[in-house]
Amino acid sequence: MKDRKYTFRVSILTLFGILTFVISVFLIASFYTRGIISANKTISLKNTEVTKNIINNITSSLQRISSQLSVLSGSTRDVDVLKSKDVSSKIMWEELKSNSYIASIFMGDEKGNFLQVRRTPSLVVREIKMSGGKGQDIWKSKDENYNTISVKSSPATYDARTRNWYKKANKNDTVYWTKPYIFASTHSIGITAALPTINAFGQKVKVVAADFTLDSINDMLKEQGKDMDEDLIIFSSNQDVIASSFDYDTKNSRGKLITIEDLASTKIKNLYEQMEKGQFDGEVTDKNAEEFIYSISPFKLISGEHLYLATLVEKSKVIGDLQYTLYMTILLSIFIICVVSVIIWILLNRWVIEPLQKLKQITKSVAKHDFDSVQHVSSQIVEFNNLSKSLVTMARSIKQYQEDQKNLMDSFIKLIADAIDSKSPYTGGHCARVPEIAIMLAKNVSDSKDPIFKDFKLNTKDKWREFKIAAWLHDCGKVTTPEYVVDKATKLETIYNRIHEIRARFEILYRDAIIQYYEHLCKNPDDKDKLQAQLNETFAKLKEDFEFVAECNIGSEFMSDDKMQRLREISDATWTEHFDHRIGLSEAEKARITNIDEAYEPRKRKLLEDRSEHLIKRRREINLKQYEKYGFKVDIPDYAYNYGELYNLCISKGTLTHEERFKINEHIIMTIKMLGELPFTNNLKRIPEYAGTHHETMNGTGYPRKLTRDEISIPGRIMAIADIFEALTASDRPYKKAKKLSEAIKIMGFMKIDQHIDPDIFDIFLKNEIFKEYAEKFLPKDQIDDVNIDDYIK
Repeated sequence: MKDRKYTFRVSILTLFGILTFVISVFLIASFYTRGIISANKTISLKNTEVTKNIINNITSSLQRISSQLSVLSGSTRDVDVLKSKDVSSKIMWEELKSNSYIASIFMGDEKGNFLQVRRTPSLVVREIKMSGGKGQDIWKSKDENYNTISVKSSPATYDARTRNWYKKANKNDTVYWTKPYIFASTHSIGITAALPTINAFGQKVKVVAADFTLDSINDMLKEQGKDMDEDLIIFSSNQDVIASSFDYDTKNSRGKLITIEDLASTKIKNLYEQMEKGQFDGEVTDKNAEEFIYSISPFKLISGEHLYLATLVEKSKVIGDLQYTLYMTILLSIFIICVVSVIIWILLNRWVIEPLQKLKQITKSVAKHDFDSVQHVSSQIVEFNNLSKSLVTMARSIKQYQEDQKNLMDSFIKLIADAIDSKSPYTGGHCARVPEIAIMLAKNVSDSKDPIFKDFKLNTKDKWREFKIAAWLHDCGKVTTPEYVVDKATKLETIYNRIHEIRARFEILYRDAIIQYYEHLCKNPDDKDKLQAQLNETFAKLKEDFEFVAECNIGSEFMSDDKMQRLREISDATWTEHFDHRIGLSEAEKARITNIDEAYEPRKRKLLEDRSEHLIKRRREINLKQYEKYGFKVDIPDYAYNYGELYNLCISKGTLTHEERFKINEHIIMTIKMLGELPFTNNLKRIPEYAGTHHETMNGTGYPRKLTRDEISIPGRIMAIADIFEALTASDRPYKKAKKLSEAIKIMGFMKIDQHIDPDIFDIFLKNEIFKEYAEKFLPKDQIDDVNIDDYIK
């Protein structure tokens, strides 16, 4: 993963995507959090408003009841509870109708008489008249017009004087309010307000009271809870449940108020516990671990009772209510982000990515040396604009530099080729003429429609340059070949032609024969004619032998075994050496003589000798591993040179010994090694291959690798034909006479048959008359003759 690379486009897109994702998540989380906070705040505000309304309603209702009691007390001050019961009940009925929160209005006096008007929901008038400690309890049902519908009577068991509201009211001059309790008659929770009636004498003659039922508050809470989809509950500080928006039993088996502890509601209990800790708003859970948002608002009744109004709403419903808004907000946000992202991406692509891509293309063009396609990339970003200008300037500088280097390299290559040709006056022009032939032939092969050459196309400047350099350097290894080997025109030639030494020896033998003649003539004057005949015979023999040796030295004819045997017989002739041949020598020459330390004495010498000092060791050992590296397959002689006179004269063909021929052929090995060590660029990397195969043959008998046709590239095969044709037609070789055009083609025709050269390329060479085009430019007219190419084309 560490090595994995990504494009700038992918990197920016990925980073931008991550940034967009992070921003989206942040916005979504922000929207969600703010939504929850907003929802909680909205709920809190609604709860506050609801609480305020409920408390205000309760408070105003209680205040209204107080006012009504004051009015009722005043209007009935001088009215007896039962004597004017019809008047009183009607007044009470009117007050009852005017306030829906009042369940009943009643009054009692100190005698125990009691009058009550109650809504059940029909109108009921209750009358209790006490006499002698006993009384009759009469219930009258009335219609809306106050007409009696039915009457029910029973012994009285209710005594108002014993009730808490009566007792407390008589002790107060103002309205007394009871704590919430369960009404005995209706079993509903309510509050009783009582006010004593004072007569004109300042006496408290009776108590006027009203029951304020909390059922209406329950209805109010249920209505509000339904609208807000929440639970509302009013409870006291001692956990008594006063009212709620949900149903529950108003009393337990003992007839007491239901407490929070009695409710099977975990959330209400948790809410009360949180309130005891001072947490009047927050979150609680029920037995199913469902979360609720709650808010508690304390308030005080006129009676001084402290109550608490709590609101609870399911958190999931809050979130559920926000879902649509939240989803729409998120979708809108994502849409806006996507639109903005696309716009930013388009601008980023236009301002950054596209210029970078073009700058990248420029660098690729520079890497491919395609400097002509390098153009300035205009960008609104200053750095990109300046970078583009720098790249254009750099490309032009590199192009100019490479042109200069190319010209320098071409000049240097031609200099090397000229230097090689200049080493020998007999090979001058070879390195210059071979490229001419090779280039003409390569162009025709590249343009050929023959399917054989469909994959060979020199269709770029680099390919042509690669081929041309290979042609110019095909013989660069000849810089390591001594001139006297390259120019060796006779068998005995080294730096000079040693035939002169042999002639001198024949001269010595000639002189020795004359001396012997006169010595014998002095001793035997009578044998003059005989001695003269012997001398003439010796003279003739020496002349004949020297002429034979001189002819063998030319190397123009094949050396048969008979001729070699005659050379050995001639070499057996001896002459006397009187002067020490070991003096006046270089250290290298001395090192080759085995008896250098022995005392010198005149000795007999053979006319032709192969001495130990004629064996020249190599100055450095050949690196066989390097030969294996390059795949060279050649026979390496034991010695660098063998200057043996008889050995050289017995050369069977030509003028070169095995050692000298190896040295000549070694130039191609050195060409491959020299070019192989050069750090050619990719567009020139096949130069060593093209230049190093022009002595290979199609049948695998060439050198130095013994490659077959399939192993030799087409440029290498072209180079071989160009090299052979130039060598055959060259007129500056000392060891042969220049061939006429027809003779050269004939020889190459045999080489085609013998699979020494590529037959298909040779056919193009003939069909397209490349040989003729070259001859007209470089050969003297006397070498140009007619060639019948039909004799050589398949």
